Amino acid sequence: MFSQRPVKPAKTIDNVYGSAFYHLEAKDRTIDELRKKLVAKTDNQEWIDTVLNDLIERGYLKPDKDFAINFVERAFSAEKGSQFIITKLKEKGISATVISEAIEYITHRDEICEFSLLNRRLEQINFEGLSSDKLYTTLTKYGFKSSDIREAIKSHSIASTLPSKMQIKADKADLVKEIEKLARKLKGKSVIKRELKQKLIDISTFDEEIEKLEMDGSIDFYENCQLRLDKKRFDLSNSKDKSKAYAYLYSHGFSSDEIKETLN
Repeated sequence: MFSQRPVKPAKTIDNVYGSAFYHLEAKDRTIDELRKKLVAKTDNQEWIDTVLNDLIERGYLKPDKDFAINFVERAFSAEKGSQFIITKLKEKGISATVISEAIEYITHRDEICEFSLLNRRLEQINFEGLSSDKLYTTLTKYGFKSSDIREAIKSHSIASTLPSKMQIKADKADLVKEIEKLARKLKGKSVIKRELKQKLIDISTFDEEIEKLEMDGSIDFYENCQLRLDKKRFDLSNSKDKSKAYAYLYSHGFSSDEIKETLN
């Protein structure tokens, strides 16, 4: 990895001008951005202020208002939303007031409708293999408001039918393997069923699969109930502790029969 070359300190104001022109040629910068570059070049504040004011007067450096208006114009043309504009201009050191005024000015001047921009952006997206979560994240990165994104997706014929990331994963899941996985974590039937349902996995054949797994000895919930109890130190000769043990095992999804046999 190459280390960045140290900035050569300015010995004269001409060096400061040279640095300013170098950075402005690289890309358009705000006053705040250029000021930070020049501060790295010299600690002579008078030179910095002189150079900045001169460049503004000569049109090489835009005042914040002009920079913001130009940025907003280009962002809307590229179908970016106001949240993107606000974030980027704040990073560039533009005040919230100037940003707000620039957005309002361009919105009225060019009759901008962000919802229309959002819908145009939506039409350009390839939905193949896309989850609703990924689509939402993508549109958020373009700077549109959450409420507008939800509304646009809801009213779009294809976007509104996209499955969530969780649903895509659930559709690929093997019910038996998922049951076995949770059983190995010493969870009882009711908790396993609830967790699979929360993961959107199809549990329509849950009871019959459980029965098969118990019949062939793949899972022994009575044994698992005992193993779960062994993780705690309950005094089963004490009625209060025994009640706590029952509640503990029940909360982990074991049935009354499994718990009673374990406690006895």
